[in-house]
Amino acid sequence: MIVDRIGVSVMAATACSLCVMMLGGCKAAPPPPQERHDYSVTLNKYYEGRPMCLWQDTVQFPIKATPDEIDQLGLAGLANAGLLVAKPAGKGVKSFDLTPEGKSALFVDVFTPGAGNFCYGRRKVVSVDKARRNSSTTELVDYHYGVAEPAAWAKELSIENTFPEVAAELAGPHAGEVTLLDTTGGWEISGAPATIVPPSPHPQGSTLAKAKGLLHLKKDQKDQHAVM
Repeated sequence: MIVDRIGVSVMAATACSLCVMMLGGCKAAPPPPQERHDYSVTLNKYYEGRPMCLWQDTVQFPIKATPDEIDQLGLAGLANAGLLVAKPAGKGVKSFDLTPEGKSALFVDVFTPGAGNFCYGRRKVVSVDKARRNSSTTELVDYHYGVAEPAAWAKELSIENTFPEVAAELAGPHAGEVTLLDTTGGWEISGAPATIVPPSPHPQGSTLAKAKGLLHLKKDQKDQHAVM
């Protein structure tokens, strides 16, 4: 009778453990070398097609800008770095155009002549730290990334002062988390990878955040005029 009770208790404990594992997932642990390699290849392929740029949308040069727009887009910092040249263009307005160095550094928008973005590098995985099953077909992976072969102009002091987010990214490595989907063709990214610790301590007040808001505002105004 005692033996039977012990057997029932062991079975109950085992069932309980299985339920906890199914509901909470397995504890994260370093994956085997081959899996770390496969995860890195998948992530690096994703990042390869997504360069890190100063602005969310492209900018067409030359551009006439007010003092607020100069500050929001960081144009003065780019001019001090030798990528742009500024000329007076009316009361309180300056015109910024590309220098030869700026033309070489510009990531060109093939659909809009004269437009582009300044992209300073691409993220690259430096380590895959942990992985755990998230579902029957997905794996939750913790990793660290850095910026591979950053542009030389991104290390200029004026760029670091104007775009602190760029300096923070280059100072990595940073922690990231991603859900990978196990498919018949290999691992695929499920949703955008998340940075666990944001590079910028003040993302809402940053130059990049202001630039995004300004570019969206201009786009909305342009759309409104088109409707009218």
